[in-house]
Amino acid sequence: MLHRRVAALAALLPALGGGACYEYRAIETQSPPAGEEVSLQITDQGRVNLTQRFGPGLSEIQGRMVSTQGSDYVINVYRVAHVTGESAAWSGESTRIDRSFVGAVKGRQLSGLRTGLFAAVAGGALYFLVSQTLRGSFSGGHDEPEPPPPLSNRIPIILRF
Repeated sequence: MLHRRVAALAALLPALGGGACYEYRAIETQSPPAGEEVSLQITDQGRVNLTQRFGPGLSEIQGRMVSTQGSDYVINVYRVAHVTGESAAWSGESTRIDRSFVGAVKGRQLSGLRTGLFAAVAGGALYFLVSQTLRGSFSGGHDEPEPPPPLSNRIPIILRF
């Protein structure tokens, strides 16, 4: 029983904390290195000009920076967010975004605070599961297991001569 609970918790932890340990922080340079995961904050001008490609009300594009070519960012898009709060996942399609459409560039970085909080919550949940199981194991409230069934149901017949 304990193994099932621990396995279920272990399976859920990556799903619960996958994005919780990261945050986007402003990048000092306007030319992030290729391969870096970035978030492009779209300006009002960009919202208007990118409507045909990404839909109305675009506020943010997340993805992996491919390169900077002239006045364009080339990015593999993973997710877009709109001012309404809606977001949509993308398959990593490569696209060009004019720099004038971007108000800020943020890089994805590991957050020490979020990682620590997630580790504390996960550790607390694991401690609770294990302690509950161990407490039940040593409480003495378990019934004795039933004896195994007999090997045979035959009644011996005794013949005397």
